[in-house]
Amino acid sequence: MQRKNRKWVAIAVALYIVAGWSAYRWSVTQRLPEGNIFNRIEHEGIRRLAEERAKEAQAPPPPPQAIAGSRLSAAGPAFVAARFDRTHVVFIVTPETETRFSTAPGLRLSGTPTKISAPAKPPAPLAGLQELYEPDSYSLHFFPKIVQKTQAGDQWMLNLSADSSIPVAIERPVIAPIGCSLAVGFLASIPPEQQSVLDASSREYFVVRSKPVESADPAVNSQIGELAGWKTSPDAAKQIEQQLNGRMKQEVARIDARLLANAGTPGEAAGEFPVGGARPRLKEWIRADQGLARGEGVLDYDLRAFRLTPDGAPRLFVRARWTLANAPVFLMTSWFKAESSAPQPVLLSADSSWSNSLREDEATGSLGDRLDFQSVLNEFDADHDGWAELLVHSNQGASTAISLYLYTDLGLVPMKASLRREATSPEACLDP
Repeated sequence: MQRKNRKWVAIAVALYIVAGWSAYRWSVTQRLPEGNIFNRIEHEGIRRLAEERAKEAQAPPPPPQAIAGSRLSAAGPAFVAARFDRTHVVFIVTPETETRFSTAPGLRLSGTPTKISAPAKPPAPLAGLQELYEPDSYSLHFFPKIVQKTQAGDQWMLNLSADSSIPVAIERPVIAPIGCSLAVGFLASIPPEQQSVLDASSREYFVVRSKPVESADPAVNSQIGELAGWKTSPDAAKQIEQQLNGRMKQEVARIDARLLANAGTPGEAAGEFPVGGARPRLKEWIRADQGLARGEGVLDYDLRAFRLTPDGAPRLFVRARWTLANAPVFLMTSWFKAESSAPQPVLLSADSSWSNSLREDEATGSLGDRLDFQSVLNEFDADHDGWAELLVHSNQGASTAISLYLYTDLGLVPMKASLRREATSPEACLDP
């Protein structure tokens, strides 16, 4: 820097410092209603925080189903339990642990298990847990942590119905063949003082947890359960059929749009059915669905009524099937709300996933031959909040599942843990 410029640089720096200091002094001396400018910034932050907290306080509370879901989750996972004999129930905690018939050297559960004797006519056939084995001591070292941490004599809670629960005692771990896989669970015994309670129940499928569910406060007594002998009037039945047909046409349009959109993808083209296959091709399904849209399908359905909610109004569970040329082409379940003050039952939710299986899966077997593709096996209210949990059996043709759902008027909410098995014979599981 030239010597003659140093003076001007020094003057500029001095002026900058003086200006900055003057601005700071001016801001401090400003007397606003809240004080100086720094106090104002602080007060503004406090005001905004207060507004946000006020909005949170005014926000609507979470729906009761969400609160119920949190209570149920806090008790740990719920597992599907089934009668094994008069004094025992069985439940699976880790499904599909190993391939059932593989001879690969890395498998640990096969070992030399001992078959557990079962009654000549075991109950609860839908669970597929009639064949049980007790693992040897070597296999126990390779079991999942939940099995290793659970000891004989530990008490779990068994929900028998919406208003009945009993403790059960873990007796021993078991291995159960489920489809083409091996699953691991427990055989639990009924305490002698609770045996009469289980004997009085006509149900075969239950829910078991490692600890009880926290009860709602205050508890709601809504008398959850099936309304046996429920009858609909001819006018109500006609209105239900009209709503079923209307919803079916909406679902058909949605399914066909997706099928056509995916028809040209490489994966879809590679999976086309061979000529002469048991299932029609895409064009044949589209033709069938056009017939459904024109109202040519024959509707067949059944109906069961339940009390599942705090309002006490019946909820109607409907299983519907449409056929063309005596062949099932569309399956759907739906829930309706029926109450004396309403002019007609109101369609709340519907599920047509079985119709997807019919159009996409070759191995659907006898799916749709009967109206048993979904069934409600039991009803619970473990947290006593008035909203039911439903134990539901579903048949998808190639597989079946028993799952626990939280009932809502927007549809069934899965509670994650379920008992699934492949609907195949043991011979079909053999490695080629």
